[in-house]
Amino acid sequence: MTKRRTQHPHDISAADSLRLQWARKLVTQLTIEERISFLHQWSPGVERLGIGPFVTGTEALHGVSWRGPATSFPQPVGMAATWDPELLNHAGEVVAAEVRYMKQTDPALSLTVWAPVVNTLRHPRWGRTEEAYTEDPFLNMELATGYAAGLRGNGERWTTVPTLKHFLGYSNETDRSATSSQLDPQLLEEYELPGFLAPLRRGVAGSVMLSYNLVNGRPAHLSEMVNSRLRTAVADPDLLFVVTDAGAPSNLWKAEKVLPDAPTAYAAMLRAGVDSFTDHDSDPSETIAAITQALNDGLITTSDIDHAVVRQLVARARTGEFDSLMGTTSSDTARHIKRDEARAVAREVATRSVVLLAHGSRGRAALPINPDAPLAVIGDRAHEVLHDWYSGDLIKPVTLVDALAQQHHAPVKTTRAVETVHLSVLPNPNPGSADGTSGEIFTSADGSLRLSLPEADGPCVSASPALLDIIDFGEQTIALRGENGRYLGPDAYGQLCLEADSIGGWVSQELFRREVRSDGSWVLVHCATGRYVGIEHHSGALTLRGTHPRTGAQLHISTVQTPEQAFAETARDADTVIVVVGNNPYVHGRETEDRPHTRLPEPDKALVEQLRRQPDNVTTVLVIISSYPYDLEGLDAGIDAVLWSSHLGQSEGDALADLLTGARDFSGRLAQTWPIDSQLPDLLDYNIIRTQSTYLYNQPSSFAFGHGLSIDSTRWTDPKLELSPDGVQVHIAVTAPQHRRTQGPIHDVVQVYADLQGDSFTRRPLHTPSTRLVGFATVTVTPEQNRAVTDLVIPFERFAVFAPDSSRFELPDGPFRVRIARSSSSDTTVLERSFVLPTSQIAQPRTAPEPLASINTDRAEDLNGLVRAATTATQGEELRPQRGGGSCDFILPAGTRITKLRTRHLPHSAATGAPSADVVDPTTGARLTLPFTITAEAPYQSVGRLRVRLNGPIALLGIETATD
Repeated sequence: MTKRRTQHPHDISAADSLRLQWARKLVTQLTIEERISFLHQWSPGVERLGIGPFVTGTEALHGVSWRGPATSFPQPVGMAATWDPELLNHAGEVVAAEVRYMKQTDPALSLTVWAPVVNTLRHPRWGRTEEAYTEDPFLNMELATGYAAGLRGNGERWTTVPTLKHFLGYSNETDRSATSSQLDPQLLEEYELPGFLAPLRRGVAGSVMLSYNLVNGRPAHLSEMVNSRLRTAVADPDLLFVVTDAGAPSNLWKAEKVLPDAPTAYAAMLRAGVDSFTDHDSDPSETIAAITQALNDGLITTSDIDHAVVRQLVARARTGEFDSLMGTTSSDTARHIKRDEARAVAREVATRSVVLLAHGSRGRAALPINPDAPLAVIGDRAHEVLHDWYSGDLIKPVTLVDALAQQHHAPVKTTRAVETVHLSVLPNPNPGSADGTSGEIFTSADGSLRLSLPEADGPCVSASPALLDIIDFGEQTIALRGENGRYLGPDAYGQLCLEADSIGGWVSQELFRREVRSDGSWVLVHCATGRYVGIEHHSGALTLRGTHPRTGAQLHISTVQTPEQAFAETARDADTVIVVVGNNPYVHGRETEDRPHTRLPEPDKALVEQLRRQPDNVTTVLVIISSYPYDLEGLDAGIDAVLWSSHLGQSEGDALADLLTGARDFSGRLAQTWPIDSQLPDLLDYNIIRTQSTYLYNQPSSFAFGHGLSIDSTRWTDPKLELSPDGVQVHIAVTAPQHRRTQGPIHDVVQVYADLQGDSFTRRPLHTPSTRLVGFATVTVTPEQNRAVTDLVIPFERFAVFAPDSSRFELPDGPFRVRIARSSSSDTTVLERSFVLPTSQIAQPRTAPEPLASINTDRAEDLNGLVRAATTATQGEELRPQRGGGSCDFILPAGTRITKLRTRHLPHSAATGAPSADVVDPTTGARLTLPFTITAEAPYQSVGRLRVRLNGPIALLGIETATD
């Protein structure tokens, strides 16, 4: 696990103390107009004081984005499979160095970088799965800390300032600016907050970006937790720079409509702790006008503005930008990118992130592949290295087919295995249509597709009809690729041309929806615009028409070669057949779009089925390259080897080839459960306890969290689990096999889990995870060794569970199990022991907290038919019926006397019926009369359960109590 910085979160370093003093003094020298100008993402600076312009952030998710050539690492979901925070630290160092280098030629480049993403992978259908690390909160905070530490660098001068994204409760794209993530206190504390708090407390992050969504009915950009939880995690509140997500400020009064206008919204965000507003790109006029108006109207004070300006200045000062103004010595020198070193790190991260899911299912070792036997490599993914929205320009990317061609001794036959076709236009049957032409489609000299019309004066067309690849992504979504390797898309005038190097962009222009008519003909709809593909009158060019189906041209498809034919021809006489499938990061799931399911698309299924039908004497290997886990629906059965990687960046082909040929061994471990798609809950239901989501709560899976195999499997010997004053001590030896089939070091991951049962806690009932990762270590056995020993100490705090009634984490005072295992699955357990902590090691008392005169709804548990909502946009929480009625529970000290339910009528609620709020018997549901005294609930001696039922248009604000 990543090494921790020694600075206590509430100790201010001498360097930061100086920065704070300087920034606070400088603010007093600014006019109010100058101060306000700092608050937009494009700050002009103040030349008279030597303050230059500033742009809020540079994207650096897995490499520098959108700034030209940059070292590209695997997508974060792939980097997470290394389970190695120190390796991610090295990746972060490379990225930070390149940001610094680029700033030398582009002074506008920000040294505040927007990475890492620390949202947990709660649901595999989330469109941005590739951007985050894992479904586990502990692994998440360790990996995020590792990458952020690399971005930050060592010493008091920060290389870059990492920004943690996106606070809070954000893992859906569907209506992301309008949905409210329902987070109970236990989920908030145990699952959502650790990824933000740990990097801040360890001093490796200096900024946080807020999320688009609402949390418990309140926009995240107005969350009181920015000040109450994030700023208290650092030594001084002004050491944290908080920014909005792009376009989010306008949402408050335009999309979410929780506030009436821009001045009110900007004022509320500033008071909530927002320091910089990312909206309207480089145009600050709305931000400046709104904040100026808010100040004039008394909605904010100059102090609110001053704090925001100080926080930006401190973030910039941490990078050394103001060393000369502060009178400190600058150590910055001209920087150079060591490309060879950067490429080596990228290749190592890529190699370490690949997961061997299955091997030897037919009783034989498929890997490494026989270097002297004929090899077939099949699939479009094997012939390309894809980028995603947050990639930079890939530097000398290597495809898998190219890498294997270099490393394999015998002939390598390859095919993309896509359908190759000619298209022709059928006569338009619609009377009065302008598209009266028909015939075969040709490629013209300018790359456009068109009919060959004698009367047309356009560019010359090819001698033979256009030969096109159909890239079928499933769900009737396709792309068309020409013989020049370029993709079909519209030019500025709507004519369709083969000119795009790849599928991509914020709105991908290269995708079409296929509508198949009853006679087998097609009509194509451009996905980005919803316009049908038609024929331009007179010129015969394919062009985008209107949005009515009658405007679309009917296309006849003449198949030249099917994927099945290409597969069979390529696989003939091969000793080993490798099929490569997977997703394109711009299709069926990405930012702004959740994916419809996690099953393989039908074209990929067909390739896998054909692989399964190969003769018994043929070795079969399935390679899956994707941004998210799949439900393979049993298709992996009967295949000799199955491996997965995320999109690996520039080193994709080299890394995969190294592993397939045995130049390296597999060491990746899944950081996300591979699901059973039919058993996944609603994407918008954030309650992983109730829905039993993630491995923590027994989510059904085909491959468990932490799973991963190796060719040279290690032996784990001498395992020990012992209780010590500092925690649970873990010891194990990892031994390499005597006869190895791979080269290079062996990396293994020792995983430690805690199984907490209901009787592990005797004070009150708690929702405990069925198992929980509490420790891990990456163990390296070098070629010169045959054995490595690892020792871990699991601090007691990792066994604690959050109790909403006491608002604190509580350690188990009953028995619990600790397991050393190869994955979260109990089947992989190497050693387990049960422990009971001595009373002296349990920090909290076993009695219930003292009763309060008033109990707020944040202590409500087990909501059923109720939702958490904001009383106003900026203050208060309440519980409301979701569809007419519902209930919730409160765990309260025995003897607490309930005197009143504080409620309010909801005048504009859609709920029907007479409003009512009652205390009811938790067992029978019978209405109880107030005042009512809580009695102990067996087997617990000091607490009991209060159940409140709401019906109709009413909200619960809290409970008033007295003590008997």
